[in-house]
Amino acid sequence: MEKKSNKLNLFTLVCIAVGNVVGAGIITTTGLAIAQTGRSVWISYGLAVLCGFLWLYPVIVFSSCARYRGGAYAQASVLMGRLAGGIYSLMWLPMFLMMGMMASGLGLYIHSVVPSIPAAAAGIAAITLFYTFNLLGVGSMSKLQNPMTVFLLLCLLAFAFVGFGKVDSEALAVTSPSYYLNGGIGLIDGIMLLVYSTSGHSLVTAMSWDAKDPKKNIPKAIIISTGVILVLYCTVSFVAGNVLPVEQVAGQPLTYVAKVLFPGPLFIVFIIGGPIMALATSTNAGFATLCAPAMGAIKNGWLPAGIARTNKNGAPWILYTIMYLISVLPLMCGVSLSALTAYNVMTQRACSIILLISAFRLPTVLKEQWEKSWMHMPNAVYYGICTLSLVTNVIALILNVRTLNVSAFVLNLTVAGILALVAVIRFKQGKIANTKITISYADDDSDEE
Repeated sequence: MEKKSNKLNLFTLVCIAVGNVVGAGIITTTGLAIAQTGRSVWISYGLAVLCGFLWLYPVIVFSSCARYRGGAYAQASVLMGRLAGGIYSLMWLPMFLMMGMMASGLGLYIHSVVPSIPAAAAGIAAITLFYTFNLLGVGSMSKLQNPMTVFLLLCLLAFAFVGFGKVDSEALAVTSPSYYLNGGIGLIDGIMLLVYSTSGHSLVTAMSWDAKDPKKNIPKAIIISTGVILVLYCTVSFVAGNVLPVEQVAGQPLTYVAKVLFPGPLFIVFIIGGPIMALATSTNAGFATLCAPAMGAIKNGWLPAGIARTNKNGAPWILYTIMYLISVLPLMCGVSLSALTAYNVMTQRACSIILLISAFRLPTVLKEQWEKSWMHMPNAVYYGICTLSLVTNVIALILNVRTLNVSAFVLNLTVAGILALVAVIRFKQGKIANTKITISYADDDSDEE
């Protein structure tokens, strides 16, 4: 049995959660959001964070009721049955492409700091480092994650602190119509653009089985990290939208404003601590968190059992290697994954909707655990929150689909349909093992299943 001292504490879980959610999005999308909202971008960011938390609420509640392996796959399977879990896990697989995108981004930023290192080589070296640490187990991964996350937060907060002293007199003119570049529609468009970068901290549920007191600490980690990004995103975007004229920063990355705030070598420090650390923390934690639904599904036969083999450190080395190869081979061949990642939008949203639908069954399927949960509330209130969460998610999906061109929409729909169909066929053919999900409702950290 694993000793409790080796379990992940609350601080480490928060670092993993923050590292997962604060990715390249805040660097690249803030300027795009300013083009939609103008000076009011920070308001859109704040509302996007709250909307993202609303989407995560059912996941938080489930984590307060049980300790489990397999991340969100376990929630879908326990609450809606094996078929729903299978559809979720197969639709989640395109998310593996995100690791390649992060490796590519890391390479570009490292190259910008050290031009003598080719971007592809830098990206490969960076993800190889994180791959190696993850093969050593979650303890080694977390030892790298914690200082990187602290450095990331310090650099972004320094951006906000320095920037506050340089915002112009119109920065707080929130009642002025000119504060909202495209009015209410622009504000909503900004929320829809930003909200997808405000829910990645839910991936910390993948660490439920490895956490100390997980039924308390996993929900707390998500709640605390939500507070962290609410402050961080609002302050950083407030500075980004109000230090320079809107027309100058609209569509520009955060580094455009950072170059004004941080002269000379300090700008290099910001590049390392900002965009590089944002991508590094997401990539480092991504091996364990993105692989979790696949690992959970393997035990039930949704994926080949062989790829679940673990090394002496408990790391699923075959699955990690597959993810590593997906990341480095395109870099070696000079192939961009950016086009491919645009084609998994609908599978991501479908996964979220499956979880939200499953949440409605929690008070009946886990009645005893729900009543004992420290997050328990009257069922009517819980169902009301779940309904609001589901409705906003569906609206976001519809608005997101509107932005896709015809070919992207068709391919999104095709990929989602094929993955769901494969799950249904395998289930009807009886190829799915009736193995129990690895889950415990005990109050301690024992490894019972």
